Amino acid sequence: MNQNVKRMMVVLVFLLLGFFLTGCGFKDIDKRLFVVSVAIDPVKENPKRVLVSLKFAVPIVEKISNESFIISQEGDTIAEAVRLMKSRVDKEIDFSHAKLIVYHEDVLKDEIEPNLYYWFIRRRDFQEMSWVAIGRPTALEVLKAKPKSERLPSNSLFLALGRDGTETAYIIPEYLFDFKKRFGEKGLDPLLPIIETKKDLFDINKVALLDKKKLKLELTPKETMLLNLFLTESPKTALKIADGENSFIIDTRAVKTKYKLITENQKDPHIKVDIHVNGRVEEAQFNVRNKDLKQYEKTANKDLEKKVHAVLKKIQEANVDPIGFGLRYRGRHMEKDDWKTWQRLYPELKFIINVNTNISDTGLVE
Repeated sequence: MNQNVKRMMVVLVFLLLGFFLTGCGFKDIDKRLFVVSVAIDPVKENPKRVLVSLKFAVPIVEKISNESFIISQEGDTIAEAVRLMKSRVDKEIDFSHAKLIVYHEDVLKDEIEPNLYYWFIRRRDFQEMSWVAIGRPTALEVLKAKPKSERLPSNSLFLALGRDGTETAYIIPEYLFDFKKRFGEKGLDPLLPIIETKKDLFDINKVALLDKKKLKLELTPKETMLLNLFLTESPKTALKIADGENSFIIDTRAVKTKYKLITENQKDPHIKVDIHVNGRVEEAQFNVRNKDLKQYEKTANKDLEKKVHAVLKKIQEANVDPIGFGLRYRGRHMEKDDWKTWQRLYPELKFIINVNTNISDTGLVE
């Protein structure tokens, strides 16, 4: 058999394979319904069941559309609810554009069932691109909201969580893959941003902290912003500094946070935190002068040290670790019982905060 005949046979085999495989598992785009966000709510009558809601985008040819519709379905598991939902639509449900999973906080208050996130983790549609969050008053209400500025279904939330639109230190986004990692990693606990809906507007300025089993603590907006100083590199924000009965605002251009675990002397274990703040005075309740910048910097150092210490202490008392102090300890101590040692040390740790503020100017011409 010469070379040309062999080539002809190979081509014929591939053509036959293409003929027999045509239509196996492939659906044209006009036979698909694209999910953009998912909500998980509890069922009041039966806490063991879940209410799964899917928000579908309705594309319109040659026109940008914010049209969408939502289907909700109860089930013993997420997978069962989705399968039942397929019997209620005329097209294949496609999750390749699903970028947000919202949980009702009640499903996280008791011991968290692994099936609440395993189904998403096991699907390749969600793993690398989806954010997770808590929705108030319910997860379904978050999906229903349609801000007037939104041009595509759920896009306002995608822009906020992805920081492609607004940039703020009050939002701490959380990806699904990182959420799952935090459940399994010793020394690093899960966290979720809280999305609150108010008449088609969103508030995303709080964060919920979890241990490996359930929701443990909710931080206020100011506490959330201070926690974000540890989680985001150089966050831009506005820091309110108390100066006696007055106050002033620092518009930060850069904030760098470093910390060091000092546990060699286990009788006095502590974490030394260094925070460097660069910015300018943006607003004040009194007349500010450029010649008094050093005094404003000292006031800012003292006030921020107090506030950061209070947040870290609050997190420590709830026995959660969203920053990953325990993971840092495990990475630098190779003894056999390093995790048990850390569990004993963490509740006793002291925090030494050192803030170095550099105010470039007051924003005024003198």
